[in-house]
Amino acid sequence: MTNKKPKRSWVRRLVLGGGMLFGVLAVAGFFYVRSVSNALPELRTVDIQRRDLVITIGTTGTIEPDEVVQVGPEVAGKIVRFGVDPDDKQKSIGVGARVSKGTVLFEIDPQQFEMGLQKAQAAYGLAQADIGRLEAQLAQASRNLQRATQLRATNTQSAFDEIQTAHEMAAAQLAVGQARLKQAETEVRHAEIHVEQTTVRSPIDGIVIDRRANLGQHVHAGHPGLFLLSKDLDHMRIRASVSESDIGKVKLGQPATFTVDAHRNDTMTGRVEEILFNARRQGNFVTYDVVIGIDPTDIELFPHMTADVEFEVLRRDHAWLVPNGALRWWPDSKQLESGDLLVDRPQPQDNARGPSEGEQACVWVAAGDGRVRPLKVRVGVDDGVQTEVQGDGFAEALPIVVGTVDRTTLARIIPTAKTIR
Repeated sequence: MTNKKPKRSWVRRLVLGGGMLFGVLAVAGFFYVRSVSNALPELRTVDIQRRDLVITIGTTGTIEPDEVVQVGPEVAGKIVRFGVDPDDKQKSIGVGARVSKGTVLFEIDPQQFEMGLQKAQAAYGLAQADIGRLEAQLAQASRNLQRATQLRATNTQSAFDEIQTAHEMAAAQLAVGQARLKQAETEVRHAEIHVEQTTVRSPIDGIVIDRRANLGQHVHAGHPGLFLLSKDLDHMRIRASVSESDIGKVKLGQPATFTVDAHRNDTMTGRVEEILFNARRQGNFVTYDVVIGIDPTDIELFPHMTADVEFEVLRRDHAWLVPNGALRWWPDSKQLESGDLLVDRPQPQDNARGPSEGEQACVWVAAGDGRVRPLKVRVGVDDGVQTEVQGDGFAEALPIVVGTVDRTTLARIIPTAKTIR
């Protein structure tokens, strides 16, 4: 009996001690959870930036030479030969060939035009021979008229009138013959020109940038652009297509930047030279062509390259910039470093859209321990991501609050716990 009592007393003390320890831990856990739940939320901040803010309009365009000459035939026919490349006598003239003024580009079959020339020359010969006959007739009529005049006293008036009329008719026929001779001469010259036009030559010193013809191809007179020539490729421009919603923001002399796929890491510059009003309509979509002069560059550009163009609409150099969300965030009163607010809290609908350009607003600077202080600003322009702000108290790397970190209660109590989704 004496051995069982100490054992029962030891068990009672162990149970009592465990209960007290559990109570202490429960009370401590309660106050810890309460203190954590009353802690200020963790702030999300972004450092204010000072850099250039550029607002642009984006579109695409095609690079082309400043001046392009389209060469086509002036007579119809079949292409029978291309000219020889001046730099390689074994090749015919093609894209990239450098040509001089007068260089043969291609020839059209001249056979039918040479036959036309021979026909015109024959007609001219006949007209010349006829002139001789008519001149002889006029000379005879003149002699007859002279004799009739001398013998007028012995001839009747009707006989004299007949001789005089024959002279006048001979003179008129000679005039008609001379006109026919002139016409035949013109036809010969016209046929000679047609024969000459079967050989198409370069009208300028330049470079062939495109050839749209093949041997044996039948072409008609005035067939446009069988050869495209440019004086040089050092002076290029961009023809860009701008939508009707953006064309009002494009002005003459406006700066522009562009890139091409061949030199994706290089940005080149230019300026708007022309705004063309010949609108292009595709369904309900209307665009206008804008010509951009390219500034001198060492980068090699080729005709028909596609350019990604940005028109500079507005620029702010060395502007202070904050994320757009920073102008819409507003703290709770317990997060304020002091009890006084700088400006009135915006209405919910105003807070959703954020302040507009020129309005007064407030951004919040992290002051430590989850508290913030206000910084009064005037709102400038924005590019859809960041907004220019003006005011005092700005400094590099100033932490601007854009929101709070949303964390679950479990994550706040046990920071290493993962949120279960």
